[in-house]
Amino acid sequence: MMKKKHRQSRWRTWTGYLFISPFLIGVAFIFLPSLIESFIFSFHDVKIELEGMVQTLAGWENYRYAFLVDPDYRVLLVNGARGMVVDTILIMIFSFFVANILNQKFIGRSFARTVFFLPVILATGIVASITDNADIFNPMAITTTTTGQFGQAGLTTLFSLRTFLYQMSLNDTVSTAVIYAVNNTYNIVNSSGVQILVFLAALQSISPSIFEASKVEGASKWEEFWKITFPIITPMIFVNIVYTIIDSFTNPIYGIMAYIRNQAFGAARIGYASALSWIYFMVILLILGLSSWIFSRRMTYLEN
Repeated sequence: MMKKKHRQSRWRTWTGYLFISPFLIGVAFIFLPSLIESFIFSFHDVKIELEGMVQTLAGWENYRYAFLVDPDYRVLLVNGARGMVVDTILIMIFSFFVANILNQKFIGRSFARTVFFLPVILATGIVASITDNADIFNPMAITTTTTGQFGQAGLTTLFSLRTFLYQMSLNDTVSTAVIYAVNNTYNIVNSSGVQILVFLAALQSISPSIFEASKVEGASKWEEFWKITFPIITPMIFVNIVYTIIDSFTNPIYGIMAYIRNQAFGAARIGYASALSWIYFMVILLILGLSSWIFSRRMTYLEN
């Protein structure tokens, strides 16, 4: 009997390795060699000539130029990192709010879940390239359009919102965040599909008996949320934060990837573009590290 269980366990292990073998092969023979080559390029001045790529050792010059000379990249990097943090917070709030709504029982709940997950399906392939390049999905393009009644209406709405927030004597930081959220509504909704499903699964995994016991103890809905719901789903909040940061890594609205691509293929500065990529990669790792450090001490795991 023990031999049979051991044989089944070993068979499941090898089946698992076989299942992930395409990924492992891709990482070993495509991803890692490209990653190492890109790191080497970042310390060289790379030129494409008839005989192939010619590398000239440049040391830390590419990195020094990026931080001390190139003003465009510094601005893009700061704005991109700030936008990534703000977008992550907004996506977390929106996806958690929608997940709570979809967790309720109402007519058409399955259809509503499909609607919110639909952007995840559409955000691949040709549809993604169309929506990224279409001005109708770009709120900044709508508000800055100088011709057409629709563009003027968008611009008027933006100024009206700004005036309304200032009349409420709100802090400039809060007003700017609200206006940014309104302008970035499409991107927030379009990037929240997976997070909504994760939150929904986390909410449905909470045992109803816990809430029944809290009602017997006289706990309010507010206390149930902060004492039961929120602590239990903290691991899924962390998973969603990590996923959102990585998912927004190549978001075209920040302009960083387009700038790096233009340096590599437009200006033929492959070495410098590699250095910019590694700087951006390190910034993402720093944001992920800070997020892990903040949430690792606040996560709650239920013991069976």
